[in-house]
Amino acid sequence: MKGLSYQKGVIFIGEENIGWAYAEGNRTSSMALPLEASSLLRIGKDVFFSMPFWYKLLVFSWGIGSLSSLLGSILFGWPHLLPVFTFFYLLLGTHFIFPAELRKFHGAEHKIFSFKGVKNRRNLPRITRAKITNRYCSTNTVVLYFLLVVLFIPIMTIWLSFSQAAMVVSYSAVAAAPILHRILQMKPMTPIRKLMLQVSYLLQRRVTCSPPERIHLLTALEAYRTLAKRENPHLLHDSKAHGRKKEEHRMAIIDLTVVPIGTESTSMSEDVAEIQKVLDKHSEHIDYQLTSMSTIIEGELKDLFPIVQELHEIPFNRGAKRVSTNIRIDDRRDSDKGGMDEKVSSVKNKI
Repeated sequence: MKGLSYQKGVIFIGEENIGWAYAEGNRTSSMALPLEASSLLRIGKDVFFSMPFWYKLLVFSWGIGSLSSLLGSILFGWPHLLPVFTFFYLLLGTHFIFPAELRKFHGAEHKIFSFKGVKNRRNLPRITRAKITNRYCSTNTVVLYFLLVVLFIPIMTIWLSFSQAAMVVSYSAVAAAPILHRILQMKPMTPIRKLMLQVSYLLQRRVTCSPPERIHLLTALEAYRTLAKRENPHLLHDSKAHGRKKEEHRMAIIDLTVVPIGTESTSMSEDVAEIQKVLDKHSEHIDYQLTSMSTIIEGELKDLFPIVQELHEIPFNRGAKRVSTNIRIDDRRDSDKGGMDEKVSSVKNKI
């Protein structure tokens, strides 16, 4: 499984499928796609349009400048002011000037990989504390690319002019860097790999990643789980608890709305925000999802009812004199596949 991050979300790529999740405001959408050209094109389109304007302008300007420089050299013999191979410097160099949102999604992706337990919402507090570094991050390959360029251009100038040496090394390093990264994974290369990882980890912590917020972690988590359901469902269960059918049957879903009555304001966003904070405290025992009309909570009934009572008290604690709380309970005991994620995935698979 390989991970990629972009300005709006996270992508996990498996052997035959892609798990894709992206954030829309405070909500996360996810889907599984087959690993084929049309899926990559669809995701690539979203990645491109989500990029900030300055990035697209920079890439476009540099690309036009490189092509103009090449045509001017061929047609009029002008000197290469902006050789085409420098476009690789731009594409790989922007790795170190990621926008703020991309750095947070990148950090969330790494934390999902670093966390060794079951990747679900109940473990979100533990995932938050996981390492933000990843030994297989693309930062490693980018570091190796620029290291090859810096080391070998001076060496090649023994036989070639500087411009020729720069061109040969810059193009060659595109293929050599990923190959070298694979070689460094071999056991005899451990000392060199450790040195490379020290540089990469420093860059990951300080430059390419930022501590993610809840929405970034949830997006990365959904992308991972969407793919795992298709290819590695065993990764989504605790091996010690897996098979305890009776316990699984006690899982239920509650659809909840808590409405204060007779308050001066028609807005309920502050009460809803307090509800999310309370649910976050119980995230080790429940899963939950905020929607535009209600909050959905999943867990064991013995955990859910006390939490509902706690949520019912929130508007009273904020000064309300009357509160209307509506709950709907879906308690399915003929199957263990009636969770929030399974319901949504079942519908999406039929669309």
